[in-house]
Amino acid sequence: MKLRVLVVAVLVVAVTLGISTAGTAQTSARKVFEISAVSYKFEPSVIRVNEGDTVVIRLRNIDQRWPHDIASRYFVNIPLTVRGDGREVIEEGRKYVRVTPGKSTEFEFVATSRGSYAFICAFFTHAIDGMTGQIFVQPAGSP
Repeated sequence: MKLRVLVVAVLVVAVTLGISTAGTAQTSARKVFEISAVSYKFEPSVIRVNEGDTVVIRLRNIDQRWPHDIASRYFVNIPLTVRGDGREVIEEGRKYVRVTPGKSTEFEFVATSRGSYAFICAFFTHAIDGMTGQIFVQPAGSP
């Protein structure tokens, strides 16, 4: 009889913990963005993600004359994983990923800190000429 009560109690606790954990779990997604860079614009120039999402940016420099990059103060406090022909650089309070003419790179990060964050091409005067964009990090679970 004591064994039966113990088994029932363990099952009740297991089910309760299972329901509790399932109810509080946040879902995060892997979102991939293909961005083309050409003097003087990014296509697309707006990225919308949810907090906790894994973000992959595939940056293709279709310009044959100039390097391009995506630079943002947002990247400074988060780790980036860079693959391909790009290189990660930190300077002037920004972290950026630069890619040479005609090449492609991919970089990945986990979106943190809700808000709106600007990014630019930090090469020469490209940002002044309009090569800018925006990353919007919405609360987890947003549509």
